[in-house]
Amino acid sequence: MTDYEIVDPKKDLEDSYRPKCAKPLFAYQACAKRIQSDETGSKHCTGQYFDYWQCLDHHVAPKLFEKLK
Repeated sequence: MTDYEIVDPKKDLEDSYRPKCAKPLFAYQACAKRIQSDETGSKHCTGQYFDYWQCLDHHVAPKLFEKLK
């Protein structure tokens, strides 16, 4: 049995595509900054959060599945 570490390629791919998703990330960060003083808990940035991850998934998925085949 060989000793080797299994590496998840998704993390590296996400890191390489983060610059392409800067706009949704900045929108999420701006929203988070706007609502940080909300004490009621009724405000949220779920839409911006999912927009950011959708952007990353859009770019990462094709490359990731090429590596998994």
